[in-house]
Amino acid sequence: MALSAITQRPSFKPTPVTQTQQASQTQQASQTQQAPQPAAVHPLVQRFQTDSFEAGTSGTQKTQAASPAPLTTPAGAGEAAISTDSVVQAGTHGADQVYPELSYEENQQYNGHPVGYWKTEVFNAATKAGASQEEAALLVAQSMQEGGTDFSKNGSATNFGPFNLNKDLIQSFGGDAVPGDLTQLNGTDSKAIERNVGVALNAMRSMGANNYLHHVRGGATNYTDPNQRLSSNVDVRNDDAHAFARSLANNAHKILAAYQADPSSLTTNHRFASDIPAI
Repeated sequence: MALSAITQRPSFKPTPVTQTQQASQTQQASQTQQAPQPAAVHPLVQRFQTDSFEAGTSGTQKTQAASPAPLTTPAGAGEAAISTDSVVQAGTHGADQVYPELSYEENQQYNGHPVGYWKTEVFNAATKAGASQEEAALLVAQSMQEGGTDFSKNGSATNFGPFNLNKDLIQSFGGDAVPGDLTQLNGTDSKAIERNVGVALNAMRSMGANNYLHHVRGGATNYTDPNQRLSSNVDVRNDDAHAFARSLANNAHKILAAYQADPSSLTTNHRFASDIPAI
């Protein structure tokens, strides 16, 4: 009978171990037993550790994306700052909270250009500057409300550009977008509009859209105290600065809705504005 492969294998003969070798092996075995063993990690826990701040298998640490910087309220502001996106998204205020709203085809030109030109140029300049759609819509609403630059004022109240921003606001909150010669803001070409948009965006973001609109309406006085009524005009509401801000928010909300439904709405001469009395 043929032998199997197992029985053909040579028998195992252990090599004699000296006393020194035996002592060394005993010590190694003891150290192995005493060394702490890493605890078993459940796969779900291991995946959590890898995806969090702890080191992954590569040994490099992962970091979370930085969250947007919180909106801060500047010194002297009469209210806690509110972002432009929030102001425009809330632009559905009732008729008792705003000045009478207007919606019509405008045949007049603003600073030598039709309404459609200003709507398109302002919105595009804002988008180019990295503005949100809400920010762009609010600037369009502001240019529609102003209806051209008012050159009748002087001193710190001197107005510049299609948004009629006064000198005080521009120099205090316009940041690095403010040109050395403020009259450059009075141009009507794309470059001048981009300058105005840059100044306005810096101001809105550093002040909060609510404080920005209060300043636009009543200068530094309404910026620090939006509850103060600055006019003896009987048509001016007691909550004038707030009504002004809510009115522009409503108009911006409509402009944005029209744009989102049909982007070509910016090229039309349709005007969303409010019947706001002078102060």
